[in-house]
Amino acid sequence: MQEDNEKDGLTGMREDVQSEANETNEENKEVKIDGQTTETKGKKIARIIFLVLGNAVIIAGVWQAILFNGVSVAAMIYQLMVPMEGADGGNFFSLNIAMAVGIPVLTVAEVLFGNWWRGKTKRLTFFRKRKVLCAGLWFALAAVVVLARMSVFSYLWLVIHPSTIYEENCVAVDMDNIKAPEKKRNLIYIFMESMEVTYADRENGGIADKNRIPYLTELSHTIGESFSANDKLNGLEPVEGAVWTCGSLVSQLSGIPLIIPIGGNSMGGGYKEFLPGAVTIGEVLNHFGYRQVYMQGSKIEFAGTDLFLKCHGNYEIRDYNYYNSNHRLPSDDYFVWWGFEDFRLYEFAREEITRLAKDDAPFAVTMMTIDTHFTGGYTCPLCEKDFDNSYDNAIYCADCQLKKFLRWLRSQDFYENTTVVVVGDHPTMDSMYYRELSKGNKDYQRKAYAVVVNSAIPYTLGKTRDYSAVDMFPTTLAAMGFEIEGNRLGLGVNLYSEEQTLVERYGLKKLNKELLKHSKYYNKHIIEGR
Repeated sequence: MQEDNEKDGLTGMREDVQSEANETNEENKEVKIDGQTTETKGKKIARIIFLVLGNAVIIAGVWQAILFNGVSVAAMIYQLMVPMEGADGGNFFSLNIAMAVGIPVLTVAEVLFGNWWRGKTKRLTFFRKRKVLCAGLWFALAAVVVLARMSVFSYLWLVIHPSTIYEENCVAVDMDNIKAPEKKRNLIYIFMESMEVTYADRENGGIADKNRIPYLTELSHTIGESFSANDKLNGLEPVEGAVWTCGSLVSQLSGIPLIIPIGGNSMGGGYKEFLPGAVTIGEVLNHFGYRQVYMQGSKIEFAGTDLFLKCHGNYEIRDYNYYNSNHRLPSDDYFVWWGFEDFRLYEFAREEITRLAKDDAPFAVTMMTIDTHFTGGYTCPLCEKDFDNSYDNAIYCADCQLKKFLRWLRSQDFYENTTVVVVGDHPTMDSMYYRELSKGNKDYQRKAYAVVVNSAIPYTLGKTRDYSAVDMFPTTLAAMGFEIEGNRLGLGVNLYSEEQTLVERYGLKKLNKELLKHSKYYNKHIIEGR
Protein backbone atom coordinates (compact mmCIF):
# COMPACT_ATOMS: atom_id res chain seq x y z
CA MET A 1 0.00 0.00 0.00
CA GLN A 2 2.77 2.37 0.95
CA GLU A 3 4.67 1.49 -2.24
CA ASP A 4 1.56 2.24 -4.33
CA ASN A 5 1.13 5.58 -2.60
CA GLU A 6 4.75 6.47 -3.29
CA LYS A 7 4.27 5.54 -6.95
CA ASP A 8 1.14 7.66 -7.15
CA GLY A 9 2.96 10.57 -5.54
CA LEU A 10 5.89 10.27 -7.92
CA THR A 11 3.47 10.06 -10.84
CA GLY A 12 1.68 13.24 -9.67
CA MET A 13 4.98 15.02 -9.23
CA ARG A 14 6.08 13.99 -12.72
CA GLU A 15 2.77 15.23 -14.14
CA ASP A 16 3.18 18.58 -12.36
CA VAL A 17 6.75 18.89 -13.54
CA GLN A 18 5.74 17.93 -17.07
CA SER A 19 2.85 20.46 -16.98
CA GLU A 20 5.18 23.23 -15.86
CA ALA A 21 7.71 22.15 -18.46
CA ASN A 22 5.06 22.26 -21.16
CA GLU A 23 4.03 25.74 -20.04
CA THR A 24 7.68 26.82 -19.98
CA ASN A 25 8.21 25.35 -23.42
CA GLU A 26 5.08 27.15 -24.66
CA GLU A 27 6.40 30.41 -23.26
CA ASN A 28 9.83 29.77 -24.77
CA LYS A 29 8.14 28.89 -28.05
CA GLU A 30 6.26 32.20 -28.00
CA VAL A 31 9.45 34.09 -27.24
CA LYS A 32 11.26 32.29 -30.03
CA ILE A 33 8.45 32.99 -32.48
CA ASP A 34 8.33 36.59 -31.32
CA GLY A 35 11.92 36.92 -32.30
CA GLN A 36 11.70 35.13 -35.68
CA THR A 37 8.26 35.41 -37.27
CA THR A 38 6.13 38.31 -38.45
CA GLU A 39 2.87 36.75 -37.28
CA THR A 40 3.64 36.86 -33.55
CA LYS A 41 5.19 40.28 -33.91
CA GLY A 42 1.96 41.33 -35.51
CA LYS A 43 0.00 40.01 -32.53
CA LYS A 44 2.28 41.85 -30.14
CA ILE A 45 1.89 45.05 -32.12
CA ALA A 46 -1.89 44.56 -32.24
CA ARG A 47 -1.97 44.09 -28.46
CA ILE A 48 -0.02 47.32 -27.92
CA ILE A 49 -2.24 49.18 -30.39
CA PHE A 50 -5.39 48.07 -28.57
CA LEU A 51 -3.91 49.12 -25.25
CA VAL A 52 -2.90 52.51 -26.65
CA LEU A 53 -6.33 53.07 -28.18
CA GLY A 54 -8.10 52.09 -24.99
CA ASN A 55 -5.91 54.41 -22.95
CA ALA A 56 -6.44 57.24 -25.44
CA VAL A 57 -10.21 56.83 -25.15
CA ILE A 58 -10.07 56.84 -21.35
CA ILE A 59 -7.85 59.94 -21.26
CA ALA A 60 -10.10 61.77 -23.73
CA GLY A 61 -13.16 60.79 -21.70
CA VAL A 62 -11.66 62.04 -18.44
CA TRP A 63 -10.49 65.25 -20.16
CA GLN A 64 -13.97 65.85 -21.57
CA ALA A 65 -15.61 65.12 -18.21
CA ILE A 66 -13.35 67.59 -16.41
CA LEU A 67 -13.44 70.45 -18.91
CA PHE A 68 -16.60 70.01 -21.00
CA ASN A 69 -19.03 67.94 -19.00
CA GLY A 70 -22.58 68.58 -20.21
CA VAL A 71 -21.58 69.84 -23.67
CA SER A 72 -24.02 68.35 -26.19
CA VAL A 73 -22.93 65.65 -28.63
CA ALA A 74 -24.16 67.79 -31.55
CA ALA A 75 -21.94 70.66 -30.40
CA MET A 76 -18.88 68.41 -30.14
CA ILE A 77 -19.49 66.90 -33.57
CA TYR A 78 -19.94 70.33 -35.11
CA GLN A 79 -16.72 71.69 -33.61
CA LEU A 80 -14.80 68.70 -34.96
CA MET A 81 -16.13 69.33 -38.46
CA VAL A 82 -15.57 73.07 -38.88
CA PRO A 83 -12.55 75.38 -39.16
CA MET A 84 -10.81 76.11 -35.86
CA GLU A 85 -8.73 79.00 -37.19
CA GLY A 86 -8.32 81.72 -34.60
CA ALA A 87 -9.41 79.55 -31.67
CA ASP A 88 -7.54 79.63 -28.40
CA GLY A 89 -5.58 76.38 -28.34
CA GLY A 90 -5.13 76.08 -24.59
CA ASN A 91 -7.77 73.41 -24.09
CA PHE A 92 -6.52 71.19 -26.89
CA PHE A 93 -2.95 71.75 -25.75
CA SER A 94 -3.90 70.29 -22.38
CA LEU A 95 -5.42 67.28 -24.16
CA ASN A 96 -2.24 66.79 -26.20
CA ILE A 97 -0.13 66.92 -23.05
CA ALA A 98 -2.43 64.44 -21.30
CA MET A 99 -2.19 62.09 -24.29
CA ALA A 100 1.57 62.45 -24.66
CA VAL A 101 2.20 61.68 -21.00
CA GLY A 102 -0.72 59.46 -20.12
CA ILE A 103 -0.66 56.97 -23.01
CA PRO A 104 2.95 55.78 -22.56
CA VAL A 105 2.67 55.68 -18.78
CA LEU A 106 -0.58 53.72 -18.78
CA THR A 107 0.54 51.37 -21.55
CA VAL A 108 3.84 50.50 -19.85
CA ALA A 109 2.07 50.06 -16.53
CA GLU A 110 -0.50 47.73 -18.11
CA VAL A 111 2.19 45.64 -19.80
CA LEU A 112 4.17 45.32 -16.56
CA PHE A 113 1.05 44.51 -14.58
CA GLY A 114 0.02 41.94 -17.19
CA ASN A 115 3.39 40.22 -17.00
CA TRP A 116 3.24 40.18 -13.20
CA TRP A 117 -0.35 38.95 -13.17
CA ARG A 118 0.34 36.16 -15.64
CA GLY A 119 3.31 35.10 -13.52
CA LYS A 120 1.02 34.80 -10.50
CA THR A 121 -1.69 32.91 -12.38
CA LYS A 122 0.13 30.39 -14.57
CA ARG A 123 -2.82 28.03 -14.55
CA LEU A 124 -5.05 30.58 -16.34
CA THR A 125 -3.70 29.70 -19.76
CA PHE A 126 -6.83 31.11 -21.50
CA PHE A 127 -5.80 34.67 -20.66
CA ARG A 128 -2.11 34.02 -21.20
CA LYS A 129 -2.67 32.73 -24.74
CA ARG A 130 -5.17 35.45 -25.70
CA LYS A 131 -3.30 38.65 -24.96
CA VAL A 132 -4.57 40.38 -28.11
CA LEU A 133 -8.15 39.45 -27.30
CA CYS A 134 -7.83 40.84 -23.77
CA ALA A 135 -6.33 44.09 -25.06
CA GLY A 136 -9.10 44.35 -27.65
CA LEU A 137 -11.73 43.82 -24.97
CA TRP A 138 -10.09 46.58 -22.91
CA PHE A 139 -10.35 48.99 -25.85
CA ALA A 140 -13.97 48.03 -26.54
CA LEU A 141 -14.95 48.37 -22.87
CA ALA A 142 -13.26 51.77 -22.60
CA ALA A 143 -14.98 53.01 -25.76
CA VAL A 144 -18.43 51.83 -24.65
CA VAL A 145 -18.12 53.35 -21.17
CA VAL A 146 -16.86 56.72 -22.43
CA LEU A 147 -19.37 57.00 -25.28
CA ALA A 148 -22.24 56.01 -22.99
CA ARG A 149 -21.22 58.61 -20.42
CA MET A 150 -21.14 61.25 -23.18
CA SER A 151 -24.66 60.22 -24.28
CA VAL A 152 -23.44 59.33 -27.77
CA PHE A 153 -25.61 56.20 -27.99
CA SER A 154 -28.78 58.05 -26.98
CA TYR A 155 -27.88 60.74 -29.52
CA LEU A 156 -27.50 58.16 -32.29
CA TRP A 157 -30.76 56.55 -31.26
CA LEU A 158 -32.58 59.86 -31.67
CA VAL A 159 -31.05 60.85 -35.01
CA ILE A 160 -32.22 57.65 -36.70
CA HIS A 161 -35.83 58.34 -35.74
CA PRO A 162 -38.02 60.76 -37.72
CA SER A 163 -39.71 63.92 -36.49
CA THR A 164 -42.30 66.22 -38.04
CA ILE A 165 -41.58 69.17 -35.78
CA TYR A 166 -40.63 71.39 -38.73
CA GLU A 167 -43.65 70.42 -40.80
CA GLU A 168 -45.88 71.27 -37.86
CA ASN A 169 -44.18 74.44 -36.61
CA CYS A 170 -41.77 76.03 -39.07
CA VAL A 171 -42.96 79.23 -40.76
CA ALA A 172 -41.02 80.24 -43.86
CA VAL A 173 -40.05 83.91 -44.03
CA ASP A 174 -42.06 85.90 -46.57
CA MET A 175 -41.08 89.55 -46.93
CA ASP A 176 -44.65 90.38 -47.94
CA ASN A 177 -45.81 89.24 -44.49
CA ILE A 178 -43.41 91.58 -42.68
CA LYS A 179 -44.29 95.26 -42.44
CA ALA A 180 -41.65 97.82 -41.49
CA PRO A 181 -42.53 100.79 -39.26
CA GLU A 182 -42.92 104.19 -40.88
CA LYS A 183 -39.77 105.37 -39.13
CA LYS A 184 -37.27 102.55 -39.12
CA ARG A 185 -35.36 102.00 -35.91
CA ASN A 186 -31.67 101.19 -35.65
CA LEU A 187 -30.53 97.92 -34.08
CA ILE A 188 -27.52 97.10 -31.92
CA TYR A 189 -27.33 93.38 -31.18
CA ILE A 190 -24.68 92.28 -28.69
CA PHE A 191 -23.78 88.61 -28.27
CA MET A 192 -21.95 88.19 -24.97
CA GLU A 193 -19.85 85.04 -24.97
CA SER A 194 -21.00 82.42 -22.42
CA MET A 195 -23.09 84.97 -20.50
CA GLU A 196 -25.76 83.27 -18.43
CA VAL A 197 -28.28 84.08 -15.73
CA THR A 198 -26.42 81.69 -13.42
CA TYR A 199 -23.82 84.36 -12.58
CA ALA A 200 -26.39 86.47 -10.72
CA ASP A 201 -27.04 85.95 -7.02
CA ARG A 202 -29.88 83.75 -5.79
CA GLU A 203 -32.11 86.68 -4.98
CA ASN A 204 -32.16 87.62 -8.65
CA GLY A 205 -32.55 84.13 -10.07
CA GLY A 206 -28.91 83.11 -10.31
CA ILE A 207 -26.95 80.65 -8.23
CA ALA A 208 -23.97 82.66 -7.01
CA ASP A 209 -23.37 83.87 -3.45
CA LYS A 210 -22.23 87.23 -4.83
CA ASN A 211 -23.61 88.71 -8.04
CA ARG A 212 -21.05 88.60 -10.87
CA ILE A 213 -23.31 90.57 -13.25
CA PRO A 214 -24.80 93.46 -11.20
CA TYR A 215 -25.28 95.81 -14.17
CA LEU A 216 -26.92 93.18 -16.38
CA THR A 217 -29.20 92.40 -13.46
CA GLU A 218 -30.09 96.06 -13.03
CA LEU A 219 -30.62 96.40 -16.77
CA SER A 220 -33.24 93.66 -16.79
CA HIS A 221 -35.02 95.12 -13.75
CA THR A 222 -35.12 98.74 -14.95
CA ILE A 223 -35.04 99.81 -18.60
CA GLY A 224 -34.71 96.35 -20.18
CA GLU A 225 -37.16 93.51 -20.80
CA SER A 226 -36.30 89.85 -20.21
CA PHE A 227 -39.95 88.70 -20.40
CA SER A 228 -40.19 87.90 -16.73
CA ALA A 229 -43.17 88.62 -14.48
CA ASN A 230 -41.11 88.78 -11.27
CA ASP A 231 -37.73 89.92 -9.96
CA LYS A 232 -35.96 86.82 -11.25
CA LEU A 233 -33.79 87.15 -14.34
CA ASN A 234 -35.08 85.29 -17.37
CA GLY A 235 -33.24 84.12 -20.45
CA LEU A 236 -32.77 81.59 -23.23
CA GLU A 237 -33.49 77.95 -22.49
CA PRO A 238 -30.67 75.73 -23.88
CA VAL A 239 -32.17 74.02 -26.94
CA GLU A 240 -30.28 71.66 -29.23
CA GLY A 241 -28.59 73.39 -32.12
CA ALA A 242 -28.11 76.60 -30.14
CA VAL A 243 -25.77 75.65 -27.29
CA TRP A 244 -22.49 76.66 -28.91
CA THR A 245 -21.48 79.98 -30.44
CA CYS A 246 -22.16 79.45 -34.13
CA GLY A 247 -25.26 77.40 -33.37
CA SER A 248 -26.66 80.18 -31.21
CA LEU A 249 -25.75 82.84 -33.77
CA VAL A 250 -27.59 80.93 -36.49
CA SER A 251 -30.58 80.18 -34.25
CA GLN A 252 -31.04 83.72 -32.99
CA LEU A 253 -30.64 85.36 -36.38
CA SER A 254 -32.71 82.86 -38.39
CA GLY A 255 -35.13 81.17 -35.99
CA ILE A 256 -33.68 77.82 -37.15
CA PRO A 257 -31.37 75.75 -34.90
CA LEU A 258 -28.13 74.44 -36.36
CA ILE A 259 -28.73 70.74 -35.82
CA ILE A 260 -26.76 68.95 -38.53
CA PRO A 261 -23.08 69.65 -39.18
CA ILE A 262 -22.60 71.15 -42.63
CA GLY A 263 -19.75 69.96 -44.79
CA GLY A 264 -16.92 67.49 -44.46
CA ASN A 265 -13.92 68.99 -42.71
CA SER A 266 -14.58 72.61 -43.54
CA MET A 267 -17.64 74.83 -43.54
CA GLY A 268 -16.08 77.01 -46.19
CA GLY A 269 -14.03 74.48 -48.15
CA GLY A 270 -16.19 72.31 -50.34
CA TYR A 271 -19.40 74.22 -49.66
CA LYS A 272 -20.42 77.59 -51.03
CA GLU A 273 -23.69 77.88 -49.10
CA PHE A 274 -24.61 77.76 -45.43
CA LEU A 275 -28.21 76.68 -44.76
CA PRO A 276 -29.48 78.15 -48.05
CA GLY A 277 -33.08 77.47 -47.04
CA ALA A 278 -32.89 79.71 -43.96
CA VAL A 279 -33.75 83.41 -44.06
CA THR A 280 -32.18 85.62 -41.40
CA ILE A 281 -32.80 88.97 -39.81
CA GLY A 282 -29.81 90.20 -41.81
CA GLU A 283 -31.66 89.44 -45.04
CA VAL A 284 -34.86 91.01 -43.76
CA LEU A 285 -33.10 94.22 -42.74
CA ASN A 286 -31.13 94.31 -45.99
CA HIS A 287 -34.45 94.04 -47.85
CA PHE A 288 -35.71 97.10 -45.98
CA GLY A 289 -32.64 99.20 -46.71
CA TYR A 290 -30.48 98.79 -43.59
CA ARG A 291 -26.71 99.20 -43.55
CA GLN A 292 -25.24 96.35 -41.52
CA VAL A 293 -21.93 95.74 -39.76
CA TYR A 294 -20.84 92.57 -37.96
CA MET A 295 -17.98 92.88 -35.44
CA GLN A 296 -15.91 90.48 -33.37
CA GLY A 297 -12.41 90.42 -31.91
CA SER A 298 -11.52 86.96 -33.24
CA LYS A 299 -11.10 85.60 -36.76
CA ILE A 300 -14.39 85.42 -38.62
CA GLU A 301 -13.49 82.09 -40.28
CA PHE A 302 -13.88 80.20 -37.00
CA ALA A 303 -16.75 77.68 -37.15
CA GLY A 304 -17.88 78.92 -40.58
CA THR A 305 -19.22 82.26 -39.30
CA ASP A 306 -17.87 84.07 -42.37
CA LEU A 307 -19.77 81.77 -44.74
CA PHE A 308 -23.00 82.13 -42.78
CA LEU A 309 -22.84 85.94 -42.83
CA LYS A 310 -21.83 86.02 -46.47
CA CYS A 311 -24.85 83.93 -47.44
CA HIS A 312 -27.37 85.65 -45.18
CA GLY A 313 -27.13 89.41 -45.18
CA ASN A 314 -25.16 92.22 -46.73
CA TYR A 315 -22.76 92.70 -43.80
CA GLU A 316 -19.61 94.74 -43.58
CA ILE A 317 -17.26 92.46 -41.64
CA ARG A 318 -15.06 93.92 -38.93
CA ASP A 319 -13.06 91.13 -37.28
CA TYR A 320 -9.50 90.53 -36.09
CA ASN A 321 -8.27 90.17 -39.66
CA TYR A 322 -9.82 93.50 -40.68
CA TYR A 323 -8.36 95.55 -37.84
CA ASN A 324 -5.00 93.81 -38.01
CA SER A 325 -4.64 94.37 -41.77
CA ASN A 326 -5.61 98.02 -41.29
CA HIS A 327 -2.94 98.42 -38.60
CA ARG A 328 -5.42 99.31 -35.86
CA LEU A 329 -3.90 97.00 -33.26
CA PRO A 330 -0.83 97.77 -31.11
CA SER A 331 1.37 95.80 -33.55
CA ASP A 332 0.96 93.80 -36.73
CA ASP A 333 1.62 90.55 -34.86
CA TYR A 334 -0.65 91.46 -31.94
CA PHE A 335 -2.73 88.48 -30.80
CA VAL A 336 -4.11 87.79 -27.32
CA TRP A 337 -6.62 85.18 -26.24
CA TRP A 338 -8.72 84.73 -29.43
CA GLY A 339 -7.54 87.86 -31.21
CA PHE A 340 -7.97 91.17 -29.43
CA GLU A 341 -9.73 92.19 -26.23
CA ASP A 342 -13.34 93.20 -25.78
CA PHE A 343 -12.46 96.71 -24.63
CA ARG A 344 -10.96 97.30 -28.08
CA LEU A 345 -14.08 95.82 -29.69
CA TYR A 346 -16.24 98.35 -27.83
CA GLU A 347 -13.92 101.17 -28.91
CA PHE A 348 -14.16 100.11 -32.53
CA ALA A 349 -17.94 99.72 -32.17
CA ARG A 350 -18.26 103.33 -31.06
CA GLU A 351 -16.41 104.37 -34.20
CA GLU A 352 -18.58 102.23 -36.50
CA ILE A 353 -21.85 103.27 -34.89
CA THR A 354 -20.90 106.96 -35.02
CA ARG A 355 -20.02 106.58 -38.71
CA LEU A 356 -23.26 104.79 -39.54
CA ALA A 357 -25.39 107.26 -37.57
CA LYS A 358 -24.27 110.09 -39.84
CA ASP A 359 -26.07 108.55 -42.82
CA ASP A 360 -29.78 108.76 -43.49
CA ALA A 361 -30.19 104.99 -43.83
CA PRO A 362 -31.07 102.97 -40.72
CA PHE A 363 -28.27 100.74 -39.43
CA ALA A 364 -27.82 97.43 -37.63
CA VAL A 365 -24.61 96.57 -35.79
CA THR A 366 -24.07 93.04 -34.48
CA MET A 367 -21.24 92.39 -32.03
CA MET A 368 -19.73 89.23 -30.57
CA THR A 369 -17.58 89.51 -27.43
CA ILE A 370 -14.99 86.86 -26.52
CA ASP A 371 -13.27 87.58 -23.18
CA THR A 372 -15.67 85.35 -21.23
CA HIS A 373 -15.01 82.28 -23.38
CA PHE A 374 -14.08 79.06 -21.61
CA THR A 375 -11.76 77.91 -20.18
CA GLY A 376 -11.25 80.46 -17.44
CA GLY A 377 -11.96 83.57 -19.50
CA TYR A 378 -9.51 86.39 -20.20
CA THR A 379 -8.82 89.25 -17.82
CA CYS A 380 -7.69 92.35 -19.70
CA PRO A 381 -5.82 95.33 -18.16
CA LEU A 382 -9.17 96.95 -17.31
CA CYS A 383 -10.34 94.05 -15.15
CA GLU A 384 -10.35 94.40 -11.38
CA LYS A 385 -9.53 91.48 -9.11
CA ASP A 386 -12.69 91.55 -7.01
CA PHE A 387 -12.98 87.76 -6.97
CA ASP A 388 -10.53 84.96 -6.21
CA ASN A 389 -11.40 83.14 -9.43
CA SER A 390 -10.08 84.62 -12.70
CA TYR A 391 -13.23 83.58 -14.59
CA ASP A 392 -15.36 85.48 -12.07
CA ASN A 393 -13.20 88.54 -12.70
CA ALA A 394 -13.57 88.16 -16.47
CA ILE A 395 -17.37 87.89 -16.14
CA TYR A 396 -17.59 90.89 -13.82
CA CYS A 397 -15.28 92.84 -16.14
CA ALA A 398 -17.56 92.04 -19.11
CA ASP A 399 -20.50 93.37 -17.07
CA CYS A 400 -18.63 96.60 -16.34
CA GLN A 401 -17.56 97.10 -19.96
CA LEU A 402 -21.12 96.67 -21.21
CA LYS A 403 -22.27 99.19 -18.62
CA LYS A 404 -19.78 101.75 -19.90
CA PHE A 405 -20.73 101.08 -23.53
CA LEU A 406 -24.49 101.34 -22.96
CA ARG A 407 -24.05 104.54 -20.97
CA TRP A 408 -22.24 106.01 -23.96
CA LEU A 409 -24.92 104.69 -26.29
CA ARG A 410 -27.76 106.20 -24.29
CA SER A 411 -26.08 109.61 -24.42
CA GLN A 412 -26.14 109.70 -28.24
CA ASP A 413 -28.75 111.58 -30.24
CA PHE A 414 -29.72 108.51 -32.25
CA TYR A 415 -30.38 106.33 -29.17
CA GLU A 416 -34.04 107.31 -28.95
CA ASN A 417 -34.60 105.56 -32.26
CA THR A 418 -32.37 102.55 -31.52
CA THR A 419 -33.31 99.15 -30.13
CA VAL A 420 -30.61 97.27 -28.22
CA VAL A 421 -30.58 93.51 -27.67
CA VAL A 422 -28.07 91.95 -25.26
CA VAL A 423 -27.87 88.16 -25.17
CA GLY A 424 -25.57 85.40 -24.03
CA ASP A 425 -24.83 83.04 -26.89
CA HIS A 426 -25.04 79.99 -24.61
CA PRO A 427 -24.29 78.89 -21.02
CA THR A 428 -20.59 78.48 -20.37
CA MET A 429 -18.93 75.23 -21.35
CA ASP A 430 -16.42 75.59 -18.53
CA SER A 431 -17.74 72.67 -16.48
CA MET A 432 -15.10 72.97 -13.75
CA TYR A 433 -16.13 76.57 -13.11
CA TYR A 434 -19.83 75.75 -13.11
CA ARG A 435 -19.39 72.84 -10.70
CA GLU A 436 -17.62 75.14 -8.26
CA LEU A 437 -20.18 77.93 -8.70
CA SER A 438 -23.25 75.70 -8.37
CA LYS A 439 -21.80 73.56 -5.55
CA GLY A 440 -23.38 70.46 -7.07
CA ASN A 441 -26.91 71.89 -7.40
CA LYS A 442 -28.35 69.64 -10.12
CA ASP A 443 -31.88 71.06 -10.04
CA TYR A 444 -30.98 74.54 -11.22
CA GLN A 445 -32.11 75.31 -14.79
CA ARG A 446 -29.39 77.25 -16.56
CA LYS A 447 -30.32 79.95 -19.08
CA ALA A 448 -28.31 82.26 -21.30
CA TYR A 449 -28.83 85.92 -20.41
CA ALA A 450 -31.23 87.94 -22.60
CA VAL A 451 -32.68 91.44 -22.47
CA VAL A 452 -34.27 93.89 -24.94
CA VAL A 453 -33.61 97.57 -24.29
CA ASN A 454 -35.52 100.53 -25.72
CA SER A 455 -38.13 98.45 -27.50
CA ALA A 456 -40.64 100.08 -29.82
CA ILE A 457 -43.44 98.25 -28.01
CA PRO A 458 -44.08 97.42 -24.34
CA TYR A 459 -44.38 93.92 -22.91
CA THR A 460 -47.91 93.68 -21.51
CA LEU A 461 -48.58 89.96 -21.04
CA GLY A 462 -47.67 89.97 -17.35
CA LYS A 463 -46.26 86.45 -17.36
CA THR A 464 -42.84 84.85 -17.47
CA ARG A 465 -42.10 83.40 -20.87
CA ASP A 466 -40.21 80.16 -21.48
CA TYR A 467 -38.25 80.80 -24.64
CA SER A 468 -35.08 79.94 -26.53
CA ALA A 469 -32.64 81.30 -29.10
CA VAL A 470 -34.98 80.75 -32.06
CA ASP A 471 -37.53 83.15 -30.54
CA MET A 472 -35.11 86.07 -30.72
CA PHE A 473 -35.54 86.45 -34.52
CA PRO A 474 -39.21 87.51 -34.58
CA THR A 475 -38.95 89.14 -31.13
CA THR A 476 -36.13 91.45 -32.25
CA LEU A 477 -38.05 92.54 -35.33
CA ALA A 478 -41.12 93.21 -33.18
CA ALA A 479 -39.00 95.25 -30.74
CA MET A 480 -37.86 97.34 -33.72
CA GLY A 481 -41.46 98.11 -34.62
CA PHE A 482 -41.93 95.56 -37.43
CA GLU A 483 -45.29 93.85 -37.73
CA ILE A 484 -45.16 90.11 -38.44
CA GLU A 485 -48.18 88.31 -39.76
CA GLY A 486 -48.89 85.42 -37.39
CA ASN A 487 -46.06 86.49 -35.04
CA ARG A 488 -43.95 83.48 -36.05
CA LEU A 489 -40.79 83.11 -38.15
CA GLY A 490 -38.85 79.87 -38.56
CA LEU A 491 -39.42 78.00 -35.31
CA GLY A 492 -39.43 81.26 -33.36
CA VAL A 493 -42.28 83.19 -31.78
CA ASN A 494 -42.67 86.91 -31.10
CA LEU A 495 -42.49 87.05 -27.29
CA TYR A 496 -44.59 90.20 -27.18
CA SER A 497 -47.50 88.17 -28.61
CA GLU A 498 -49.79 85.54 -27.10
CA GLU A 499 -48.35 82.81 -29.34
CA GLN A 500 -46.85 79.86 -27.48
CA THR A 501 -43.12 79.21 -27.92
CA LEU A 502 -41.98 75.67 -28.68
CA VAL A 503 -40.47 75.44 -25.18
CA GLU A 504 -43.87 76.31 -23.72
CA ARG A 505 -45.68 73.92 -26.04
CA TYR A 506 -43.44 70.87 -25.83
CA GLY A 507 -41.40 71.38 -22.69
CA LEU A 508 -37.61 71.67 -22.94
CA LYS A 509 -36.79 67.97 -22.64
CA LYS A 510 -39.24 66.80 -25.30
CA LEU A 511 -38.37 69.70 -27.61
CA ASN A 512 -34.68 68.83 -27.53
CA LYS A 513 -35.43 65.22 -28.39
CA GLU A 514 -37.58 66.28 -31.34
CA LEU A 515 -34.93 68.69 -32.62
CA LEU A 516 -32.29 65.95 -32.66
CA LYS A 517 -34.44 63.52 -34.61
CA HIS A 518 -34.15 63.08 -38.36
CA SER A 519 -36.18 65.66 -40.28
CA LYS A 520 -36.85 65.37 -44.01
CA TYR A 521 -38.09 68.95 -43.99
CA TYR A 522 -34.88 70.26 -42.45
CA ASN A 523 -32.68 68.33 -44.86
CA LYS A 524 -34.65 69.28 -47.96
CA HIS A 525 -35.76 72.85 -47.28
CA ILE A 526 -33.13 74.21 -44.88
CA ILE A 527 -29.90 72.41 -45.74
CA GLU A 528 -30.49 71.90 -49.46
CA GLY A 529 -32.69 74.97 -49.91
CA ARG A 530 -35.21 73.24 -52.18
